[in-house]
Amino acid sequence: MTKSQIFLFLCLSFILGVFGQSLLNFPQLIWLGILILGIILAVIWWGQQPKIVVVGFCLILMVAGAWRYLSASNADNLVKQFNDKGKIVLMGVVAEEPDVRSDNVKYAVEVENIKPFDYGFASIERIKSDGKILVVAKKYPMYQYGDKIEINGKLVTPRSSEDFDYQKYLAKDDIFSIIYFPEIKLLAQNQGDWLMEKLLFVKNKFKESISQLLTEPQGAFLAGLLLGEKRGLPTELSDAFSRTGTTHIIALSGFNITIIAVALMGLFNFFMVRRQVSFGLSVGVIILFVLMTGAAASVVRAAVMGILVLLAQQVGRLYQIRNALVLAGAIMVYLNPRVLVWDLGFQLSFAATFGLVYISPILQAWLAPKDKEKEFVYGQTKPKASGKLLGSVKLVLATTLAAQIAVLPLLVVNFGQLSLIAPLANILILPVIPLTMLAGFLSALAGLIFLPLGQILGWLAWLFLSYEIKIIELLAKIPLAAMSFEWSWLGGGIYYAILIWLVWRFNKKPRKKFG
Repeated sequence: MTKSQIFLFLCLSFILGVFGQSLLNFPQLIWLGILILGIILAVIWWGQQPKIVVVGFCLILMVAGAWRYLSASNADNLVKQFNDKGKIVLMGVVAEEPDVRSDNVKYAVEVENIKPFDYGFASIERIKSDGKILVVAKKYPMYQYGDKIEINGKLVTPRSSEDFDYQKYLAKDDIFSIIYFPEIKLLAQNQGDWLMEKLLFVKNKFKESISQLLTEPQGAFLAGLLLGEKRGLPTELSDAFSRTGTTHIIALSGFNITIIAVALMGLFNFFMVRRQVSFGLSVGVIILFVLMTGAAASVVRAAVMGILVLLAQQVGRLYQIRNALVLAGAIMVYLNPRVLVWDLGFQLSFAATFGLVYISPILQAWLAPKDKEKEFVYGQTKPKASGKLLGSVKLVLATTLAAQIAVLPLLVVNFGQLSLIAPLANILILPVIPLTMLAGFLSALAGLIFLPLGQILGWLAWLFLSYEIKIIELLAKIPLAAMSFEWSWLGGGIYYAILIWLVWRFNKKPRKKFG
């Protein structure tokens, strides 16, 4: 057993411990028994049976993962003690960009102090407190990131249903309390992080520029592509995205960023840009998108996955990127253990990355023509220069199918819908997405400097956007484009077990030459 394999098993053991505790909630006595067993195996067989020692340390790391989840779950949140007890007045700062809906707006507020009354507290003095709450308020007046506000209302515990555990969904963001439609008074502005304020300022300027340059729905679509803003899309178009399995395009998740990352590499390679230069340009584009969207934690996680995919494409060897992927996942889970089970964005990021790094090369090998000189080297097929166009098409096809295969159970389990037209829709749209984003970015940037120039460049972006919208609308109208499909987590687990086994079997084979 190599050091690389040992490192992989230890990281996976930690993740498995977090998963087991978060999903199954084992009693602590069981974890104590596992810890003792791990210590015994490591101590008794030290220096005699290395594999048994590794098993012992894996068990210890599993317990460490469970402990990390429990410690995060039991972290102090002084605000939640006031839930469901009566009226309060609290002061806090809007900690994230407001989530604007059709009939309300949601604010994540970092609480500074609370003044309770009317339910048995002897003192009416303000109590210094901390913790984050969710405020559901009227759309107007609108408050912004960094605004310090006074809120008068009742804190309640999030309510879950049979179909959706809303309490745990909010808990992943350390939110355990909600206050609905309170009285709000603005106390001060610019109380947030300076860098975040500047990033959101740039993002809002881009949104304004896009709205000035493009009519709807093209403008809302471009805002989704560049900024992850999808709430401005008309309901019918949003449903069409869902039916055609293309929602990921406007959701800056790991699914989206990883696919776009590979598409960018393919685009740069098609124009015969040197591989090292195309890698740097693609990474730069991803970092730019992270900054433009306000560098939210979910987008940063997705960007890390996307960059690792590019790295895998660059080095061309799976074993050199495998541990980096697992380590990145372990670090993300350590920082926030709740994301493993309760954050669909994190799950899609990881699954899509797995598909693009491990499944895409298999599909590329199958698609490689027998009469061409091509070599498959664990993660990369190299076509002749004369076949660059065909190779780019096959790269997009393999990338699209690989990501779809990897995220399929997650989408079906969470949304109860299976899109049968998704592979075709993605193949027709994804090759144009990088050009659309480039044209849209340049036109929005030009619009900030000189509006007529932005309008001229905006025509090119409008053409690309109109093509993509028309394709999505036409495919969504096809009978049986999508169908309701119920799938349990057990079925999804079996699916992934088979998928991992097939990938393992493929990579056990020696390198092949085609030709």
